[in-house]
Amino acid sequence: MLERDHRALRPILAAVVVAVLVRLPFVFTGLSTDEGGYAYVARQWARGDRLYDTAWLDRPQGLLLTYRALLAVDGSGWTIRAGMVAGGVVVTLALAAIGWLLVGRSVGIAAAWCYAIAGLAPHLEGMTLNGELLASIPSTVSIALAVWWWRRDRPLWVLAAAGVCAGSALTMKQSGIDGVVVGLVIVVLARSGRAALAFLSAAALPLVASVLHGIAVGWSFYWTALVGYQLSALGGEGSNASTRWSDLGRHAGSVALDLTLILVVAVLGWRRFDRGGQWLLGAWLAAGVVGINLGGSYWPHYFVQPLPALVLLAAAAVVGAGAGWRRWALGGAVVLPTLVWLAALVPMSPARRADTVPYDALAARDDRIAAVIRASTGPDERIYVLESEAYLYFAADRESPYPYLWGKPIDKIPDALPRLRAMLTSPQRPAVVVLDTPPEAVDPSGGIAAELAAHYHPGPVVEGVPILRANP
Repeated sequence: MLERDHRALRPILAAVVVAVLVRLPFVFTGLSTDEGGYAYVARQWARGDRLYDTAWLDRPQGLLLTYRALLAVDGSGWTIRAGMVAGGVVVTLALAAIGWLLVGRSVGIAAAWCYAIAGLAPHLEGMTLNGELLASIPSTVSIALAVWWWRRDRPLWVLAAAGVCAGSALTMKQSGIDGVVVGLVIVVLARSGRAALAFLSAAALPLVASVLHGIAVGWSFYWTALVGYQLSALGGEGSNASTRWSDLGRHAGSVALDLTLILVVAVLGWRRFDRGGQWLLGAWLAAGVVGINLGGSYWPHYFVQPLPALVLLAAAAVVGAGAGWRRWALGGAVVLPTLVWLAALVPMSPARRADTVPYDALAARDDRIAAVIRASTGPDERIYVLESEAYLYFAADRESPYPYLWGKPIDKIPDALPRLRAMLTSPQRPAVVVLDTPPEAVDPSGGIAAELAAHYHPGPVVEGVPILRANP
């Protein structure tokens, strides 16, 4: 029995190798706008800026601590993508453990192989270290530990470890509720009040630490960044039903490319789980759907959150199809979109490949703009990028005097636009403004355009992007 189990580890380890190999080419492709913005804020925090004030971000501290740790290894940014590779490996192993514990070895092996490839999810930006992937790593580990405690009658410390991981997921992104929800379902199914107390107490530890830090930096800053401004914007122009439907429609095609076949196969795997497993998976998927809707903008990377649960269901369907062509057909359907996309990259020219890989061409363009900014400004001069190309701050290694690096907070925070106009007219205004977005798109009233015309003059145009210099 033990020897058979050890033999079963070999295909799982082979899946880990595949997970590394398919992600490795993207370690040195360009960082995304979000990755660059997170890296910039993490670097400013490390340099002494006050988090959630001068270093503003609407994400919890766990994400920023992760980025700080990765940048401490190497500040150029490639370690961020190395973190993505490590995350893919961790989720691959955790899914293998969950499938093995809930159904059997074969499902664990199939889950590992399916996620190793399908987890790359190119149209869902699975090759970036986005907040959803960062949250899914501790969430999936939490679920694996909780299932191990539940199905193998392990010591209570295992469940406590699951709680810490579940709480940690919420410090990566506010929507990372999967581990907490599934853990609560498991302790309810186990009918153990002592277990529930251990799990919830452990889950509270990273959350309490985050709150205490939030109090230290200023509770109003912390609450507004993480929760307050989103709540205040509900129903407004930047966060109403019409805006949500528009955002969902805009991104639905990209999401469908990676998820449609996985969803179809996943439906077939439901019956392979016992009642307890079905409760667990139902809670996991429900948490993923809630998490997607908490974000509100329906960016494709939001849909990375329910991917591990869907892959686990799909793996059960693959094994349940029996030997022969049916198993290969279902398994092929799960990984086909990713494999086709990867194969299509091989014969492409470098330029076309950069255009096809998410953010690669855009980051290369921004690197060229950043080189011009570094050459024409001093290290202490500040810049502003209108409005959402946050990677430029990181690439140029220049500070912004304006806290909101993306367009959504400008749409949702009432004083964001007046504050932006005031910043452009103040004596401490940025030395350079990069017009990545036309001013009229940010401020249809024409106020920003007027302030720029009054206080700035044209500089170079790099890659079609105008760069303005402040008047003396």
